[in-house]
Amino acid sequence: MWMTSPPEFIDWIEESRKAEGWSIRELARRTKFTASYISKVLNGQRNAGKDLCIALAGVFHVTDVFVFRLGGLLESEQELDHNSEVMLGLFRNLPESEQDRVLTIMRALSTMHATAADDANGSNDTTKGE
Repeated sequence: MWMTSPPEFIDWIEESRKAEGWSIRELARRTKFTASYISKVLNGQRNAGKDLCIALAGVFHVTDVFVFRLGGLLESEQELDHNSEVMLGLFRNLPESEQDRVLTIMRALSTMHATAADDANGSNDTTKGE
């Protein structure tokens, strides 16, 4: 475990913060931590800790697990790409009825793409074997 936050984690916080157009003070306000504490994390003087990781996951719409792994608080198992992490974070914030709706849409899209791929590969080619 890191005594200070890993450089990749610090870079991720900075990139995510800047992508949102937030100052350190604004990130502090949104996470309910002091700007001084966040500055110390970003300068490698403090470890982010569990509570800040949870807050960062919430404000950047990713999973706690993603932030814990990136922050060195949890061993990495199977890595998800950024889009998958964002999707999972957003999905978990939806009510169960909306989650069911999203799953139905995703299944339909997946089936459509699988069918299109099969068609492109000639699996529906009626001239095969002639």
